Amino acid sequence: MTVAALQSVASRVGEIQSRIDRITPSAATFAEALEAAQEVPTDHFVVAAAGNRSSEMHAYPALPIGMLGTPVMLRSGLGGYPQLADGSWVASLPAIGQAWAPEIERAAANAGIDPRLLAAMVWQESGFRPDAVSRSGAVGLTQLMPATAAGLDVDPADPLQNLAGGARYLAWTIEEFGSIELGLAAYNAGPGTVRRAGGIPEIPETQAYVPRVIEYYRQLGGVA
Repeated sequence: MTVAALQSVASRVGEIQSRIDRITPSAATFAEALEAAQEVPTDHFVVAAAGNRSSEMHAYPALPIGMLGTPVMLRSGLGGYPQLADGSWVASLPAIGQAWAPEIERAAANAGIDPRLLAAMVWQESGFRPDAVSRSGAVGLTQLMPATAAGLDVDPADPLQNLAGGARYLAWTIEEFGSIELGLAAYNAGPGTVRRAGGIPEIPETQAYVPRVIEYYRQLGGVA
């Protein structure tokens, strides 16, 4: 093999390795990227179609911290989460949510979390509308802020990447804070806000958001 050919092979190997590094960042890099993301609570989403109708947020009583613990984390290695036996939870979704169920299961499996929790969060975040955009700029099914999406290295305008990024972010916040409730609060209000509050922050939206997602999760059979 000529010197030029060897240089070409080496260059190609370097390019492939660079792509792998971008796809699978280290845990430290991932955490740093998320911490650097802009912490802006997601507000009522506004659908970029159908007359720009906005959702309504309702108040629900706060749940005690740690009530659910961390049973949502089903990972035993990347993508090693046990498939739910019959998928009957999907029938409890609205029709628009049922259409996204296969993609939600795939994203949840790759992140190592319960697909019912991811579905519950998407239900609250966007009503399963991939074109949802909030007044604060959160985008898509999982309502990722642009800075958070950049930290996750996903395109928030792409529904599949949006689901994948939201699932990874939710998995990280739950693991970081040790409970579903705090993980959801961090997803909504930002990790720094939850740390400073020492629990679910006294932000009306977040106080309503956490129990609402839990209620959807309960409807899908994720909570007894």
